Amino acid sequence: MKSIETRSQARQKRTFAALAAAALVGTALVAMPTASAHPGHDGHDDETAAADTDWANYEKVLLTKDVGEPIDLAVLPDLRVLHTARNGEVRVTDPATGVTEVTNTLDVYSNSEDGLQGIALAPDFEESNEVYLVYAPRDADGDGETDTPSGNAPNTLPAGEDASYWDQWVGVNRLSKFTWTGDALDPASEQPILDIEVQRGQCCHVGADIDFDGEGNLYLSSGDNTPAGTPGASGYAPNNDAPNMNPGFDARRGAGSTNDLRGKILRIDVKDDIPAGAPPGAGSTYDIPEGNLFAPGTESTRPEIFVMGVRNPFRIEVDPETSSLTWGDYGPDAGAANADRGPMGYVEWNAVGLDDPHNAGWPYCHGPNAAYNEWNFETATPREFFDCAAPQNNSRWNTGLTDLPPSRAATLYYGDQPGQQPRDELVNFGTGSGQAPMGGPVYHYDADITAPGKLPEYWDGKAFFGEFSQDYLAAFSVDWSTFEVGEIEDFLPNTALTAAGMPINDNPIDLEFGPDGSLYVLEYGDGFFRQNPDSGLYRIDYAEGNKAPQAVFTATPESSPSAPVEVAFDATGSSDPDGDTLTYEWDVDGDGTFDLTGPEVTHTYTELGVYTARLRVTDESGKRTLTSTSISVGNEAPEIDVSFPADGGFFEWGDEVAFEVTTSDAEDGTETVCERVAWSYGLGHDEHAHPEVSGTGCTGVFPTDPNSPEHGAGALLYGAVVITYTDGGANGLPPAASEATLRLNPKLQQAEHGTLKGVEVVQDEAASAGAYVTGLGKKDSVALQRVSLSGIDGATATVRGKGELQLRWGSPTAKPFAKAKVKKGSAWRDVDLSFRDNDRTGTLYITATGSLDVDAITMTGEGVGTPPAAAQDSTGPTGAARTEGEQ
Repeated sequence: MKSIETRSQARQKRTFAALAAAALVGTALVAMPTASAHPGHDGHDDETAAADTDWANYEKVLLTKDVGEPIDLAVLPDLRVLHTARNGEVRVTDPATGVTEVTNTLDVYSNSEDGLQGIALAPDFEESNEVYLVYAPRDADGDGETDTPSGNAPNTLPAGEDASYWDQWVGVNRLSKFTWTGDALDPASEQPILDIEVQRGQCCHVGADIDFDGEGNLYLSSGDNTPAGTPGASGYAPNNDAPNMNPGFDARRGAGSTNDLRGKILRIDVKDDIPAGAPPGAGSTYDIPEGNLFAPGTESTRPEIFVMGVRNPFRIEVDPETSSLTWGDYGPDAGAANADRGPMGYVEWNAVGLDDPHNAGWPYCHGPNAAYNEWNFETATPREFFDCAAPQNNSRWNTGLTDLPPSRAATLYYGDQPGQQPRDELVNFGTGSGQAPMGGPVYHYDADITAPGKLPEYWDGKAFFGEFSQDYLAAFSVDWSTFEVGEIEDFLPNTALTAAGMPINDNPIDLEFGPDGSLYVLEYGDGFFRQNPDSGLYRIDYAEGNKAPQAVFTATPESSPSAPVEVAFDATGSSDPDGDTLTYEWDVDGDGTFDLTGPEVTHTYTELGVYTARLRVTDESGKRTLTSTSISVGNEAPEIDVSFPADGGFFEWGDEVAFEVTTSDAEDGTETVCERVAWSYGLGHDEHAHPEVSGTGCTGVFPTDPNSPEHGAGALLYGAVVITYTDGGANGLPPAASEATLRLNPKLQQAEHGTLKGVEVVQDEAASAGAYVTGLGKKDSVALQRVSLSGIDGATATVRGKGELQLRWGSPTAKPFAKAKVKKGSAWRDVDLSFRDNDRTGTLYITATGSLDVDAITMTGEGVGTPPAAAQDSTGPTGAARTEGEQ
């Protein structure tokens, strides 16, 4: 076994600093592992195993909430953590000081999921100081102009244009390496290594994770660059090459092609000595190692390809000690198999050897190697099913081979519900909805490491895994000689974290182990396209006995337009899981000296500037935690008001939703600079979202996509909007930004997607989305959260049974504002409810007397959307939004 120190020469990205937050209070919650040894492991006695899986012996500590829209992390040898945000920001967090700083901001193309993605340290980082990044450069050729148009590409070829029209939307995702100076990346040191040609102006699937094997070869994942809501896909394989359609709707042109780098896991050998200015490419900045899927010189192929046929391998992991490559991969959204189309939407986790290049199958076969139909998207009729043993690429956009390598079944795959996969643990562990697999690292125990927080030997050889949508972490016992998965364990579950008063697992987006054997977790939180309130960077430690305190504080105000200003700091929300008395020390002016004490302090800032205020909380045994925030004196953040639409308003897919934004700023006044109002509209899907349209302007419309339901009939879909406004800066201080978020709801609401109390969900293909709720009666409820009845004056509910259907606002016991009698019967029927519209945003409760089954409820009235004008029908799947100055 290599030590972690030795492993760092093979892969320095995998570094973790350890701390954790709190122990279980009262009765310990203990995982129940099997008694037998797991593969690659000699096993432990029962007493040791019980201690190693007693969650009271673990803690989870917040390192920073300052993560931007978090994407990826890498831990430095000194245990500082580098982490990326989609908007191009690179941050470094120092757990020793509690301070996070933005070290660099890359000039990125931002549309849909594009931007800054993965980060990794070179295998020889301690000598070379090289850091790798993957990002979407706005100006890849350096001519000073944005490479591709703004807005979104249309669905179909505009009248009078030929296929060359699509060329203007071609950009690149770039792998580059930089030199780390000790405090930042040196921009002048950038050396582009590899460019992946992509089609812009559309969503989705970028991939873009980086790793290294023991030989120093670099592995890079790339997504299929194809919208999940491709017209006609209906949640199945998006292979739409109908005449005049946007080529971005055909996944075969990328993931399914032998001559394209999209939808792949690539393997290259970066050259040691690259001349300054060398263009990225094979033979110039990298060589091709032996053993990839296609040998160099093979006609109509790319030799960089190691694995083809993947959809969005967002997190990959290369483990030199097990000689393995593992990854999580996303799938489409069909809620059930269809005899004419193919399998239900599965997601995957795969494990293969580093000597095993292959075709993973997408978009021909998926999950258990189930075949899709080669659907005729022009006529909407079935053809033959793909042959998984010998798939063929018949796309009009294919530049590669027609005959492809055979596809294979995933190592693990799962759907939405128990019984839809061989391993139900994968859908039973979590509390969220949807499917979003995040591959994670293999743990290697090192007895020589003295760090107190390293994970126990029990976890040695196990592959860790994160479920973004379902909010859980897991550990897989794998026989690395056969890649068969044995036990699957729920690692530090949210029930244990909640009982211990520790932060729950909340949309984990990256996991890494470090040289001290602790686990770092970057969490995205609930929300989209922004730094969410519950996002953050955490460290998980093994910590028997005393636990570190939880340090939190508020600063009021956090910004001021002028000096002097008195700021009140309050740390009374800090806690200690062991009940220790805490001491509080403050460095409020950022001079490095902790010179105030007590849970509540005040400080008057007399000079303009941006200050880092730090809190250090220490328990009775001397265990401490630090946290910090920024105080801006001289530039107060602006305020945003969204005049319309109402948050939670209802619309029909394909509607245009008009908006108006106003702002006020202490320094700039109430006159809004509309060019500084930036917004993003995306398709919300369960607990994640696909960014679709972005723009600027105070007024305009969000163009919702009529093809959004193509995600699949059972998908929980909605519109997700983030609006930001950045002021002009003041008093020599940098600009400050604020944001507002909106949720837009389709008028058709499925009962099973609500927050349910006292009812059960029944799967039924005859129901409108494949399921309904049953047993709605007295004291039961279906809650539709974050809705507004603005422009809505009625609803039609599909029900059966006998009783009275009721609508209540704000509480399941509030007075009903609408009622409808349901006569006894076993057949589904529609009942109408009428009421006055309501501009407030809140929770709508569906209740009943008697006993009713409820399938769906459809809101009636204009809502917040209007159908687009006929002249704008071809603006696109996520059509280019019209904003002020662009109408």
